[in-house]
Amino acid sequence: MNTQRRHLLKLSAAMLGGLALHRPALAQTVTGPIRIVLPYPPGGSTDAITRFIADKLGTALKTNVIVDNRPGAAGMIGAAAVATAAPDGRTLLFTNTALIQSPLIQPQPLYNPLTDFEALTLVADAAQVLVASDATPARTLPEYVEWARKHPGSAYGSLGVGSTGHLYGELLKRKAGINIVHAAYKGDTAAIGDLLANQLPVGFVSTVMAKTYGDAGRIKVLATLGRSRVPSMPNVPTFAEAGFSGFESIGWIGMLAPARTPASLVQRLSNELAAIIKTPAGSKMLIDSGMLPRGTTAQEFAALLRRDQQVWQTLVAQSGIKAEG
Repeated sequence: MNTQRRHLLKLSAAMLGGLALHRPALAQTVTGPIRIVLPYPPGGSTDAITRFIADKLGTALKTNVIVDNRPGAAGMIGAAAVATAAPDGRTLLFTNTALIQSPLIQPQPLYNPLTDFEALTLVADAAQVLVASDATPARTLPEYVEWARKHPGSAYGSLGVGSTGHLYGELLKRKAGINIVHAAYKGDTAAIGDLLANQLPVGFVSTVMAKTYGDAGRIKVLATLGRSRVPSMPNVPTFAEAGFSGFESIGWIGMLAPARTPASLVQRLSNELAAIIKTPAGSKMLIDSGMLPRGTTAQEFAALLRRDQQVWQTLVAQSGIKAEG
């Protein structure tokens, strides 16, 4: 009996010790409201997705989650606000590939994308599409190139300096031998507005905007970036299919926290966010927006960021974009 009692006492002590050991990790959770910074203006698919996730995250963590739109400097203003925020899990960043691209272009980067953030999850892969206004006669990418040759100095729009559209627009300019001028916009809504008003000949926009207004016959969808066609627009060729290689890398949307956020918090937030993305409602929203839902681990997203740094650095060099100032 004494032997059995001693065994039970040791087992109880071990269990209590284990609980004590893990108590800091269990207690390490987000307390208070959470702010998700989106470095783009309200409106558009990314804003809608951010608000969807904010609502579901608030329910999961039993706290208020608000979306704070902070546009400017090709996404760097909002990203920098998160980079300098307290690493307590209460300030998060919902952003896209511009997180990597913008510092490669801007003369004075406001943050280092690989050291100033903790990756949480890759939300989705997101291609962009080149579309033309109703006033632009081109209906295919080759037709647009021929039109652009006859109209030197015509503009093309993108979602900011150093964005995916900007990089690929300059690459197309070089490969096709056309003289086109970049016009930077702060979001899809502004670019689409000028396309619909025939103030912008062509522009790179999100797949959901391209599909919405393309299906309505208000813009013409020319070609999509990426290695394969967008499932929601199966009749739209890729740049490669239209005769232009080198436009295969696409963008993404994802969520991050400030650097030095405790590992237990990163894990908790990553798990909650990935679960939201993988719900039927979350996946449907992303697919309807022309994206491929992912919901990766924090480690997988961090690895993607490191690979992207090399990919976009190469494309910056190929596009010929030079930092000014």
